[in-house]
Amino acid sequence: MINVAIDAAKQGGQLALSYFLKQLKVNFKPDNSPVTIADKKAEKLIRGIISRKFPDHGIIGEEFPAINPKAKYQWIIDPIDGTRDFARGIQFWCTLIALLENGKPILGVTYFPYSNEVFSAQKGKGAYLNGKRTYVSKINNLKYSYLSISSAYHFATHSKLKNLVKLGESAGAARYISSFSFNYLWKGKIEGYVVGRGGIWDFAAPSIITEEAGGKFSDFNGKNSLDSNCAVFTNGKIHAGVINILKNS
Repeated sequence: MINVAIDAAKQGGQLALSYFLKQLKVNFKPDNSPVTIADKKAEKLIRGIISRKFPDHGIIGEEFPAINPKAKYQWIIDPIDGTRDFARGIQFWCTLIALLENGKPILGVTYFPYSNEVFSAQKGKGAYLNGKRTYVSKINNLKYSYLSISSAYHFATHSKLKNLVKLGESAGAARYISSFSFNYLWKGKIEGYVVGRGGIWDFAAPSIITEEAGGKFSDFNGKNSLDSNCAVFTNGKIHAGVINILKNS
């Protein structure tokens, strides 16, 4: 199944890449998130690959209705995570695929087509970058940590703007670098990525890769949840400090 996930992510990501740097029409969904023809075509391709291999499995994707929603195994797809950047010709985007067994991630793949980097993980087997083990950083003090954060507007929807400011003051550095944050986190270049909005397709694959790379994933309350519309991905060592600020400031 991991090989199918990697193959599907590569094919979907390469299809999306063929549209990158072109002038695409951008439409907006009811939640104001953008979508392009590249998102839809890439997801259709990925769904087809998975369905042919595992016709009895379920599929949950960002762009189309779910298939077999009660199946034991559920594939979770985000064909282009970072569509806003993608549509602007900014390379901070990736393709996400995860597989859940009874609601829990058992494998995840994140493919960055622009740099041709494949991050993959299976439960209990570690995280890999293009087939070689990769790990989060060992920095254990928030004061010296580099954090990536999502839009301030997203934090406002959780009534967490003051918490966001406090988090920025407490960290060594805090910047917005979008979906590429995962790339830097799993290479040990930054210590955390704090996200104020997202769905299961945004969090499923990165959650298991983060944990298999030695890090930790949770929502703003410290709960391991894929449907809280918020997420904290860290190297694990600073996780408690980040959660404390998000919960109490």
